[in-house]
Amino acid sequence: MHTSHEQAARHPVKRLVACYAVVACATVVAFWSSLDNGFLPWDDDIYVSNNPDITALGLTNVTRVFSSSYSSNYQPLTMLSYMVDFRLFGWNAKGYHATNLVLHVINGLLVFALAMRLSRRRKTSLVVALLFAVHPLRVESVAWIAERKDVLSALFYLLSLYLYARRLQEGRARLYWLCLLSLLLSLLSKPMAVSQPIVLLLMDYLYGRRLDRNNLIDKIPFFALAFLFAATALFTQRSGGAVQSFFEVPILQRLCVPFYGLVFYLAKALVPVRFCALYPLPPELPTSAMYALYTAPLLVLGGAVLLYRFRAFSRPLVFGSLFYLVTLLPVLQIVPIGNAMVAERYSYLPLLGPCLALASLFRFLFAPKLCGRVSRSLVGVGFAAAIVVLGGITYHRCGSWRNGFTLWNDVLAKYPSAVAYGNRGQSYLALGMFDRAIEDLDRAISLSPEYFEAYDNRGFAHISKGEYDLAIEDHTRALRLNPKDAIAYNNRALAYRYKGDYARAVEDLSTAIGLKPTAVAYSNRGASRNAMGDYRRAIEDFTESTRLNPEYKAAFFNRGLAYHALGDEDQALRDFGKACALGHHLACQRLARK
Repeated sequence: MHTSHEQAARHPVKRLVACYAVVACATVVAFWSSLDNGFLPWDDDIYVSNNPDITALGLTNVTRVFSSSYSSNYQPLTMLSYMVDFRLFGWNAKGYHATNLVLHVINGLLVFALAMRLSRRRKTSLVVALLFAVHPLRVESVAWIAERKDVLSALFYLLSLYLYARRLQEGRARLYWLCLLSLLLSLLSKPMAVSQPIVLLLMDYLYGRRLDRNNLIDKIPFFALAFLFAATALFTQRSGGAVQSFFEVPILQRLCVPFYGLVFYLAKALVPVRFCALYPLPPELPTSAMYALYTAPLLVLGGAVLLYRFRAFSRPLVFGSLFYLVTLLPVLQIVPIGNAMVAERYSYLPLLGPCLALASLFRFLFAPKLCGRVSRSLVGVGFAAAIVVLGGITYHRCGSWRNGFTLWNDVLAKYPSAVAYGNRGQSYLALGMFDRAIEDLDRAISLSPEYFEAYDNRGFAHISKGEYDLAIEDHTRALRLNPKDAIAYNNRALAYRYKGDYARAVEDLSTAIGLKPTAVAYSNRGASRNAMGDYRRAIEDFTESTRLNPEYKAAFFNRGLAYHALGDEDQALRDFGKACALGHHLACQRLARK
């Protein structure tokens, strides 16, 4: 039999466990439909479904992901997570989505634990965690496999803040180094974590610590790491062509863009409607959004004035507001990166700040002096209803990310654009619906004549239909617009090869290899050299292809053909055997005839 003291000590623990369970269950229910989603032909192919680097968890591939960028992003830890997924799930997309969901659930639990450290109030922390976890603005980061970097980086980011809060309360030196390690892991997942050192200073403010010399020295390792990864990210984005002036607009509109982002995410958080995977740039914005663009600086200025006036009212309110600003800074397009002015995924971590600020308001409303028991109950019921509504919107929104058609049909219904037509055309292309693909790609090109990816994809559709001259014309246009497009060189070489112009095919593939050496490019050049009778150089190409991708069955089969042509039957049979083991049917047929 337990004493009353023991029961009192256990009771809060039971309530905490119940809160963790509520956050986890609510998150799983809200995002359950994302498990039915597949791979999207939008970055999922670059990171996972067409990426041979994740198919083996060996030293070669691990070294490659730590020394390479993908889609102009340096994220080696995220790529390692894809490798682990491949070992567990192969090409089953459900497993990758399950990993994203598990990581997001952990993040929700970390938010609750962090909020408990910051506020020491269970109800306040539950409000913060539930708002963070089930809001439909989280869908893009969780339901899109390619955005694994968001949920993984946020996990280590939140862990670093939790460890720092513990260090401030407990004073243990080990927690300092664990916090620094967590920052490193977060940066290796996604460079957006560069804001963390400033957030640590904000946490000092929240805890009432003075900003003195010792406090700043304490943060030097954190700022050093952040600066290193910020410089790496900027270099990677610039070398990948992602740093650009992505829209040509008057200077006044350009200056309004960062302020527009600050207002946009808050507006979406408060009024969760009309979500979209791709929002238009200023030249394509509807009239109402243009008004919002121009008035955004005034709204931000007004909010800043109010915050300053009420700064003494609530430290959590100030902390949450500045957390939002600081964590959004890397993606406010102060330096134009990519082709999106705003994107829902950018809000994944920053909106934790407004959640904390809103929770402090709830705490004020729940104060006994202002709110009686009945009123508090009504507020609690209202909040529970809001969570149910947000979770329902999230569940439904996950379905928009099911496949390329559901996604781009949803975008085109809201904001038709060249990129949306181009991506839907790519989805048709992946299903072999070449005429529909060409129709969408024609629309994309008519809307944006300099959209080189659309020319490239339309050229591949023409190759698939046997229209090689039209394909060569499209790939040539793509290369005029982007002379560093290795994929366009690969595809034009394919058209030349099918036409029987093997010399030009080899020339294009050599250029492609110079730009980006891949297993596919080496294998294709080897196939062209096989057709020319240049078997020994073809074998060199196939060997390099299998080195880059040890499971590339076409390279083993074609190298077997080259050895057969040279009369080396033993080596040919070994290559046919390897290709057959990997699932190459023609190789299996050859072995069966021996």
